[in-house]
Amino acid sequence: MKKTLLFSVCTLLAWSIVLGGASPCAATAQKNCPTLISEQRGCVTGEGEQIVTLYGTYPDKGLFAQDIRVVVTQAESGETVAEISPAENAGYLPAVLLADFTGDGTKEIFLGIDSGGSGGFGFAYIYELSGGTAKEIFDFAKVPMPYTAQYADGYRLTVSDNSASLMYSIDIRGRGEAYLGALYAEDGTLKAPVQADVSAVNTVLPFFMNTANRFHLLVMRRVTGLYNADSFGYTQDFMRWDGTQFITYFRLFGIYCKGKIQTTPLAASFWHLFAHLPCNTSV
Repeated sequence: MKKTLLFSVCTLLAWSIVLGGASPCAATAQKNCPTLISEQRGCVTGEGEQIVTLYGTYPDKGLFAQDIRVVVTQAESGETVAEISPAENAGYLPAVLLADFTGDGTKEIFLGIDSGGSGGFGFAYIYELSGGTAKEIFDFAKVPMPYTAQYADGYRLTVSDNSASLMYSIDIRGRGEAYLGALYAEDGTLKAPVQADVSAVNTVLPFFMNTANRFHLLVMRRVTGLYNADSFGYTQDFMRWDGTQFITYFRLFGIYCKGKIQTTPLAASFWHLFAHLPCNTSV
């Protein structure tokens, strides 16, 4: 009798663990349960300490998260201060950074999410809570687009910054005869006008500026030619908070180069080649 009772208790305990134990989610809805992804502490309201918790739902037990949201609670009382749901609330590897972007001494909430697509796109938002309620002060999808790109005579690709009347020009002869032969006549003039593409915001990287004692943003867009995999590099906007919005204070065009350097969106941001440098330039 004792063995039977012990077996029953152990069986019930095992099933409670399998089905989620004390989790509020029922077994049939387990895949829709919110998962605590990360938890950080800091002052994001200007009063005391808050706990910033990132949640997401993993329906297939993989890396893809849905219903991504941020919950801010007061550390001392556990009272909920704010719940934040971004416009793009599904993706891979969501993460939160608490950092001062505005320079007022109170930290803002940076939320980054990878889209998971082949182009390396991500979603990025910044929220401030100094007024007691969550206010979105940065949305990657609302950053103005000042760039256009096109092929030019002389085996070149140009990227124009229409907001500042600037143009970046790169030599593309390293693309090869077959590629260039479809675009150019033997004298190097274009057979017909051909547009290149500058993507929407691809990557947003926060970084600390010690001279300003606050964080800035590096916003990158991907420049491609005849097709999506025909990538030339990235436009790079360095942005900072001006009191009402994030503005660009410096721009670059970083290109891919041939060689032993393994280029990635992050690595490309540090290899800055300007106008009139050929693609196969050694750096």
